[in-house]
Amino acid sequence: MNQQSYTSVLSALMIILAVLSSHSSAAGGSAVRPQRIVSIGLCTDQLLLMMAQRSQIASLTTSATNLQMSYMADAVGDIPLNNASVEEIIPYRPDLIVGSHFAARDTTRFLRQLGYEVNLVTLPTTIEEIYTLLTRFGEWTGNQARAASMIAKMKREIVEIQARYAHRPEKTMIIYSPNGYTIGANTLENDVLKYAGFRNLSAEMGIVGFKKISLEKVIEARPDFLQLDNHVFNRDSLASSYLGHPVLDKLVDNKELLFIPSRLRACAGPMVTEAIDYMAKKR
Repeated sequence: MNQQSYTSVLSALMIILAVLSSHSSAAGGSAVRPQRIVSIGLCTDQLLLMMAQRSQIASLTTSATNLQMSYMADAVGDIPLNNASVEEIIPYRPDLIVGSHFAARDTTRFLRQLGYEVNLVTLPTTIEEIYTLLTRFGEWTGNQARAASMIAKMKREIVEIQARYAHRPEKTMIIYSPNGYTIGANTLENDVLKYAGFRNLSAEMGIVGFKKISLEKVIEARPDFLQLDNHVFNRDSLASSYLGHPVLDKLVDNKELLFIPSRLRACAGPMVTEAIDYMAKKR
């Protein structure tokens, strides 16, 4: 190899190394803030609206405007909406796509194969995990200070709520959903109940996660409150027939019924403090 060829090869190698170094630095957490973020899930819709600058948001899902399910529905305004399809997302030229692990797997896989950065949030099972989620989301979107402020506000509000209702006695509860499901330990709902001053009888029965519970066990447990998870209630469906059982109606007559608005609990985020206050107030 002559000197000229050697010099050309060396120059080419130096350029490649520089490009790789630059790419590695960017992937490792550069300070560059994404400017065209697309959300493909209801929960990340809300997190973006709460945390990101409006100019950063390229598109949200159509669920963002659902007044029953979206806590931030009123804040959407003229932000473009999508149905989480690859064909809709690409024209926005996103530099970051966010969603939850419930997002369509095919959409997520195709977008990643096309080279897009897709970050998915996990489902928190405790209040502490919400803080972790907010911190991570702040890092993804370049809004770390805003995330820290939201966490501090949540912690302050929870302390205030617990102090406000500390004089009220602890109460018991069972969550009863369509198809006879309940919510036990290792769930965000269970942690929220604790912060609001309730004992989750389903968790005390040894139920973990989302599992079926017999109507007999619900009656036998004699909870002070029965939370009917009826945001999808449809009296004509077999799934909801459990909620309209005559025996359950009798139990509700003798106990107190509690229904938390879906927009406060459909997703994990700062709105959980409002759910805790709503429940604690009912004790």
